[in-house]
Amino acid sequence: MGLIKVPVGIETNYVISTTTYFTYPMVVGMKDLRLQYDINRKIYNLMVNIINELRQFGIGREVYITGFYEIKTNERNLLCVYLNGLGDFHGAHPVTIVRTINIDIGTGKIYELNDLFKPDSNYLTKLTNIIAKQLKEKDIPLFEELKTISPDQDYYITDKSLIIYFQQAEIAAYVYGFPYATIPIFEVDDMIIENGILDKMSIFG
Repeated sequence: MGLIKVPVGIETNYVISTTTYFTYPMVVGMKDLRLQYDINRKIYNLMVNIINELRQFGIGREVYITGFYEIKTNERNLLCVYLNGLGDFHGAHPVTIVRTINIDIGTGKIYELNDLFKPDSNYLTKLTNIIAKQLKEKDIPLFEELKTISPDQDYYITDKSLIIYFQQAEIAAYVYGFPYATIPIFEVDDMIIENGILDKMSIFG
């Protein structure tokens, strides 16, 4: 059994201008400075992408953007960063975008959802069924039946659960926020890649 890796250091940084105030995390204290730079560049780029997406909603209008971050996981070489950006168009309906990035601190690899599961496990269908069932239990009316999630569906990992979520107004009305499903890892352990990040999160107490 391998050693449990200690969390990576996190420092808060800021993007501040007359129309933008966004806090975002940067990793610090890594021995491999090149890897640290690569990880921080990926986090920063994701934050910039959110800002640009919000500005696209306000073409022809001034957009005031505020944003913050949360660290969902920082253990066992896995860092899951949650970024939340809100665009205020002063009169028009505000828009919120949430993005997450799931990074292997040992390699800098970003894990998409399809990197977590065996290709021949039919994981998309099984996960879609679990998500649809949970959303129904929460009484969230969908625009249409949830047929399948995508291989790059938004997600993050926390403790021993996989959280799969959707953007605001993506599958349900704006008022329902960001619909999500919490899937305990043990419920899908027959589909996850051996020694992958979900496997590593589930084998330790």
